[in-house]
Amino acid sequence: MATDLSVGMRAAGSLAAIASDHASPQDRAAAVLAELKSLIPLEAAEIIALDPFTGDPMMLATHGYSPQVLDDLHSAEFFQLMEFLDLPETGRATRMKDLPGDPLDNWAVSDVLLPAGYREGLTMSLRTSDGRFVGVINLSTTDPQHPSDLAKDVLTQLCTALGNMADPLRSRGWVTSLLGSTAMAVGLDAHGRAIALPGVPKHDLLHEDAELMNVARKSARMKSWSSFVWPGDTEFFRVRVLPCTAEASVTTLVSLDSIDLGPLTHRELEVLTLAAEGLSNNEISEALVVSHRTVATHVEHILDKIQAPNRAAAAAYALREGLILGKVQRHDLSH
Repeated sequence: MATDLSVGMRAAGSLAAIASDHASPQDRAAAVLAELKSLIPLEAAEIIALDPFTGDPMMLATHGYSPQVLDDLHSAEFFQLMEFLDLPETGRATRMKDLPGDPLDNWAVSDVLLPAGYREGLTMSLRTSDGRFVGVINLSTTDPQHPSDLAKDVLTQLCTALGNMADPLRSRGWVTSLLGSTAMAVGLDAHGRAIALPGVPKHDLLHEDAELMNVARKSARMKSWSSFVWPGDTEFFRVRVLPCTAEASVTTLVSLDSIDLGPLTHRELEVLTLAAEGLSNNEISEALVVSHRTVATHVEHILDKIQAPNRAAAAAYALREGLILGKVQRHDLSH
């Protein structure tokens, strides 16, 4: 037992050092899986991060799993199962034997892992030090005795370290690569000053004194990511405001990329934005200085174009799709 404990302590120290290294997330994840083999007789394993924009899995490192098993582990059904077990909220390492009830009643066990030859394993959500769910580690063995209780405890203690390692928003370079080749971006420092990002183009709308940047600064004070639409001279842009804790000089990333509003006009987007804020048709007509009939017509057109049954559904659609204008030129309702 003393030997097992010393092995566990050594592995825990090595894993913590790897997770906090300055190498790329992919290199550190691969090193974590290699080190885990000294603690667990792994047949297969993976570490994934979650795209902060879409929630889609992004592979950091993998070993042993077939493409089909990986597809199942990355499916919506698997993440729904994790949520049912409250894993994203707790960061609790969970083995087959830890599942409530009969493990064979669990879809991932009976239909995915056992048919692939795995007899035990472990899943753990990776959470950052500020509590965000940013990734997952999955481990599988053919030995039903592993992962042991000691290995489970070691991984549980490392949940935050591994979460910080996997967090896309800790790496400015990785965040900007996630934005895509057409995106433009600047950083904000702790005082809200704009900072150019090397190799990343920026737009006139992202200049220090631009109106959009003032809106972005207000959003950045909330310390959570946000998304809204902003009008340019000839096109519309999606604006994303993201916390970025990787470097002390950059606390927030403000990105800009072109967006297609689809069938909606600028005026309809203004009406939809105000409706999503909870304004009535009368209040919208006052805010935009147009007639009540005009607003009612816009609302009818919006519902028809996005195939929403009512205003509430249209507002939910706008919030879900990020079709909220960052600014609406409105008349002051207090006068």
